[in-house]
Amino acid sequence: MILQWIAFIVSVFFALLRLPGAVRGQNRGMFFALILLAASMGLSIPAIYLPVDSILGGVNVANLFIRYCLFAVLLILGVKTAAAFGAPRTHRMIAGPAGLAVLGTASAAVAVLFILSDLPESSTALAAYWDQDTVTAYGDISRLYQVYVVSCLIPPLFLCTADSARRPDIRLSAGLLALGLSVVFVHSLLILSVWNLQLVFWDRILPNFAVIVISMGLALIWNSRRVAKTRSPQGPLAKVYGSR
Repeated sequence: MILQWIAFIVSVFFALLRLPGAVRGQNRGMFFALILLAASMGLSIPAIYLPVDSILGGVNVANLFIRYCLFAVLLILGVKTAAAFGAPRTHRMIAGPAGLAVLGTASAAVAVLFILSDLPESSTALAAYWDQDTVTAYGDISRLYQVYVVSCLIPPLFLCTADSARRPDIRLSAGLLALGLSVVFVHSLLILSVWNLQLVFWDRILPNFAVIVISMGLALIWNSRRVAKTRSPQGPLAKVYGSR
């Protein structure tokens, strides 16, 4: 629970850090991605989820909102990161026809499975309903889209991290993003595995750790963008992560 609150506070902090730039029209997409990430993290905490879902009808609509928030975060993060680190193929895989088809299919599938599930009372993370096949499939579909996006992003990020021609701060930011996304990838695969592993402890540790590391990586990119903009206004970081 403590780590959940830390992840939530960290994501809110970095979202607010980007607020002045967003007001000036600088890279509002990444700002909204951070806001949506913070909302998702907040709604993973019972003290926030339960009253919010009660306002929405008390039938776990808030959980469906979390899924769509994360889909949007993955799409924005994927597009921005692929462009910033010079990975046009990755950009096409995420935002091209194939990537959008995967996103559309996942979005429709989670909506259908949510409707088919029996969710009469609010339950954080739908923990009270994990015995329902439709709820299991609902979570699996969400994780499959996560796996798709992060598997597209991890290779170019690791290549950037290993590229000695890049500035150290850029390599560090790429490394943090690669680490955070790798944690998301491993955690998702462990849950989707055929071994039906019991990961209650790691379900609390890994996702929150990933959010903290990814937020730090994005913050470092933002600082790298400021340096890149000063030295070379036409650099990819200056263009993608905050220029007017």
